[in-house]
Formats: sequence, structure tokens, C-alpha cells
Amino acid sequence: MRGRIRIAHIEEIHRNGMKQFNVRGLEILLVNAGGRFYAVENRCPHMGYPLYFGSLEGTTLTCGFHSARFDITTGKPLNRVTDKSLRTFKLTVKDSQIFVEL
Repeated sequence: MRGRIRIAHIEEIHRNGMKQFNVRGLEILLVNAGGRFYAVENRCPHMGYPLYFGSLEGTTLTCGFHSARFDITTGKPLNRVTDKSLRTFKLTVKDSQIFVEL
């Protein structure tokens, strides 16, 4: 299951937007925060709800169900809703293609 996987073209994820993908059985959320791309698991570590339904402000992702907040650059929680970190994935961009390391 390990390896580098092409997941999207950069134009598929609008600036300050998010898009979910299913890659080898994992739900991955690609985030474009001000032109920088990040990949995180699309499930909130608090209760497993999809983060795609949340909101993005800068590099802070807020779960739309219980308001758990995470720094998408590190996965660290930013409030007391949970102490569990969000799973992040190494991401590279080459020739306008986005690749994720699994």
C-alpha cells in the first residue's frame, strides 16, 4: 500500500478550497491553502466524520460536526475538542500534478 500516487492536477483544487479523493481505500482530502497544497485524511480523529464538510480558514481546518480544529500543516489539534492529531500525508507537486506518499 506504500508508494507515491498521482492524485490530482493542481487546477482541480481551487484556491482556499478542498476536494476529497479515495486512494487505495483511504479517504484523502486535498487542501489548497492560499496556493499551497496539503493532504490530510478526510476523517476527523475526534469521531470519524468527513472533514470535507468542514471549513478552511488559512491553514486551519474546522470539522463541521463538532468544531474540532486542526492545523493542516502539522495535523495538530487547535482546540480542546480532541487531543488526537489529524493524519497528514507527504505531498509533492511536479509538472502541475499532485502526488501523495502513502
